[in-house]
Order: sequence, then structure tokens, then C-alpha cells
Amino acid sequence: MGTKSEMLAARRAELVARCATQRAVVAHEFAVLKSPETLGVVPAYVSAHKKTALIVAGVAAGFLATKPKWAVGLVTAGVSLYKFAQRALPVLRWKGFEVH
Repeated sequence: MGTKSEMLAARRAELVARCATQRAVVAHEFAVLKSPETLGVVPAYVSAHKKTALIVAGVAAGFLATKPKWAVGLVTAGVSLYKFAQRALPVLRWKGFEVH
């Protein structure tokens, strides 16, 4: 039986190894959750390009605030196009827009 400091060092080494294993498991699970197979193509792209998505959202909000009539027509067209894509792309077997 070793001294108290040796036992504490062994226990600390065991805890460090267990923490490293847990970090690796969490990193793998996070990567699986963030993958295009789990999220879909569009959300995975947005997740990978957060700054670009925020810039686009900011510009859209600016247009909506300054030119509401023009922005409302653009948003309406975008929603119509998205609904069309939700119906048409699964027929073409494109996995990113499956209707659930």
C-alpha cells in the first residue's frame, strides 16, 4: 500500500483518463448530431456557416425595416418557393427536403 499522495496521484490519473474518454464520446455524439444525415442538408449548411447565416438574416431584417413593401413580396415568393421545394424535391429523391 502506498502513501496518501501516491494514492491521490493514482486516483487523479484515473479521473483524468475517464474525463478524456467522456470528452471523446461527447465530441463524437455532437459530430453525429451535427452531420447532414441527421440535420438535413440545409440546416447542416447553416450550422456550418453561422456567420453567413447571421449576415443574411441581418440584411433581410434591414430590408424589411427600410423597404417593407418590397421585402414582403420577396418573403412571400421565398415561402412559396420553399413550399414548392418541399413537395417537389422528395419526388426527385433529394434527401435534404424530406417532408416529415
